[in-house]
Amino acid sequence: MAFYDLHVHTTLSIGESTPEETIDFATKLGLNGIGMVRYYDGTRLPKKDLETADASMDIVNAVMLKPKNPEELNILATKVRNSAEVLMVHGGDYDVNRAACENQLVDILCHPELGRKDSGLDHICAKAAAENSVAIEVNFREVLESYKKQRVHIIAAMKKNVMLCKNYNASVVIASGAVTKWNMRSPRDMAGLGNILGMDLGKAIDSVSAVPEGIAKQNREKLEGKRWEGVTIVDE
Repeated sequence: MAFYDLHVHTTLSIGESTPEETIDFATKLGLNGIGMVRYYDGTRLPKKDLETADASMDIVNAVMLKPKNPEELNILATKVRNSAEVLMVHGGDYDVNRAACENQLVDILCHPELGRKDSGLDHICAKAAAENSVAIEVNFREVLESYKKQRVHIIAAMKKNVMLCKNYNASVVIASGAVTKWNMRSPRDMAGLGNILGMDLGKAIDSVSAVPEGIAKQNREKLEGKRWEGVTIVDE
């Protein structure tokens, strides 16, 4: 079983640790793959390949969109989709959250509850996320860097979103959201958070293994021309 953390920031984006430092620490934590996130604002397309010296770690080219509104989200997603192995949306605004859930080009909606008094999702979003294969992220750093009443509120919002995903069969991805290597957590810690939030242990483990690995694998096949909607080319 391979374990993935698809939301990690390095000096390639807003992070403090270099890619090399991040990879080294991820290996020590027992991770097999990490998504190195870079932002796309509509100007310069990120490189498709991330060159690293460590071949033992699966480095996923993850692109984050931070749109101001649903219209901008749709434009940015269309432009960058073929340059990203994983396409993520910076959540928090309800309209953006919903638009991300309704967009088949999006892979992961990150921290939908960020900065909100509610959870950022409702049954409409959860149903759309399931129909469009958009995973909902549980962001470990939100819990890690919050305190007292704020932490209680965040955990309650995450629990609600996990329950919505369970009720409507939407996928959940648990990720560190790390901006330094010290924010990163082991697969066991991340799955443990999922279990605390109400996920069955098996589903919690899937959220740091089968689900993120499957997202990266399917998109790589699409980028290589081996997969279309409902069709996969199998090598002889």
